[in-house]
Amino acid sequence: MDDFDPADLSDERLAVRFSLDTCRDCGLCSKACPSTRHGGIDPRNVVRDLIAGEREENVWDCLLCYICDDVCPVDINLPLLITHLRYRSALEGDAPPRFVRGAKAFLKEGRGFPAGPRTAKVREEMGLPAMQNGDRAMRELGKVVSRTRFAHE
Repeated sequence: MDDFDPADLSDERLAVRFSLDTCRDCGLCSKACPSTRHGGIDPRNVVRDLIAGEREENVWDCLLCYICDDVCPVDINLPLLITHLRYRSALEGDAPPRFVRGAKAFLKEGRGFPAGPRTAKVREEMGLPAMQNGDRAMRELGKVVSRTRFAHE
């Protein structure tokens, strides 16, 4: 796993990295998955599709709740696999608009949502302090982001 190249997100490389050949096709991940129960992603199909060289279309429906990871008898890290598939999808321009908006807000404000008057009012009602402009944190975030592909797109 240590020799993994994040630039290589091919189906074959991901199948090797996550040892998908060890999958028993037992379905425990799918039975436990709340997204599957509500018509979203099916973790077992993610593995099957990746092995078959097909694209799973619902990677953005995963809740990343890690329940599949807890129940997998062969310890396939499905949440991390889904994260890699999302990254690949985003690089290909296939990220849903809601995720793109969240990422842009995070880069602009250091949080995944805009902090407007309503946020200030709710925080006040909850007895929380006003949100501070985190200039230092934003500078540090900028350093991290500048080392990624995201900053150059």
